[in-house]
Amino acid sequence: MSSARIVGLIVAAGYSSRMGTFKPLLPLGGKTVIEVAVDSLRMAGVADIRIVVGYRSAELYPVLDQLQVDIIENPKYSQGMFSSVVAGLKTFAGDAEAFFLLPGDTPVIRRHSIKDVVREYRKTNAAVVYPVFNGERGHPPLINATCFDRILSGDGADGLRGILNEYEADSVDVPVADQGILLDMDTMEDFNQLTCFYLRRHIPTYDECLAILNKHQDDDRVLQHGHMVAEIGKSLASHLNCAGLSLSTELVYTGGLLHDLGKGKPNHPKRGERLLRCKGFSELSSIVASHMDMELKPECAIDEAALVFLADKLVQGTRRVSLSERFTPALDRFAGNREIIDAISRRKRTAEVIWNQAASILGMHLDEIVFSANNP
Repeated sequence: MSSARIVGLIVAAGYSSRMGTFKPLLPLGGKTVIEVAVDSLRMAGVADIRIVVGYRSAELYPVLDQLQVDIIENPKYSQGMFSSVVAGLKTFAGDAEAFFLLPGDTPVIRRHSIKDVVREYRKTNAAVVYPVFNGERGHPPLINATCFDRILSGDGADGLRGILNEYEADSVDVPVADQGILLDMDTMEDFNQLTCFYLRRHIPTYDECLAILNKHQDDDRVLQHGHMVAEIGKSLASHLNCAGLSLSTELVYTGGLLHDLGKGKPNHPKRGERLLRCKGFSELSSIVASHMDMELKPECAIDEAALVFLADKLVQGTRRVSLSERFTPALDRFAGNREIIDAISRRKRTAEVIWNQAASILGMHLDEIVFSANNP
């Protein structure tokens, strides 16, 4: 994907009046908000990044000077965001083919969202391409040079939105599995929510998981099965954490939801792994890759991948089953095929190792956890 002629324009010139503190320099995961916004564009391949400053600009310069970005002063920042868009656009209108517009207070955008928007733009050459999550448009839209003159000649009465609405017939929406496109920070409550999202960004949220499945998997049974696997895995992880382990219940739950993402395709664990790795979820992709076939020796420690593997073997469709109930029919069915029998037996042994380790750590029979709820 080439984005050499696509500019990333970040506007950070406003008063932060609703927040009550200067938003661009708020701390976010060891960086500042403005640094995270730059990272969001740069990590997706946008090389030309420009930042419009105004209010308290002197405080931003020491940070921005380290980021290899172009800094644009907007002396009219008191007139609102549209004036900052115009100030920025004037610096590249004759050179760029399009630009991403990212408000500085919407800093956490997943890399794959930017790439998906660019891919759609290359395919359609639309006037505006909007990322969409759960049916709602978010940031950053990609605005084609078709709109530049109209923006530069606008009076700002209806803001940028009013101008872009004129191009609605030539605009397209791109569904993305990215809740961050909707998360801005007008209040401290918003900022706290954004911080939580950023700190766990390596794991998709529940709604993001649903968006991923909606895009790549059209079999409702996969989601129903995934829910059951996720619930069992999370319950086991929670109990084990109470016994002294440090497992990520979120990672286990998400792994359970998405473990069959590639179901119905050849080598579906590998397909699911690739899809998730491309979206930046490397830990999760490894869990999905090993959910069907892994080997855990008795001396190895239980991890999140092991719990998803076990939980998957304890669910047949949407029904909770014992390991014997899960494996015995398959062993009987393929009794004449040594290669298949060896594979099934290996999976059964691995599941039994995980089961026995967990039971030993907890000092209880796992049936009390796995079958604590009635089968659906």
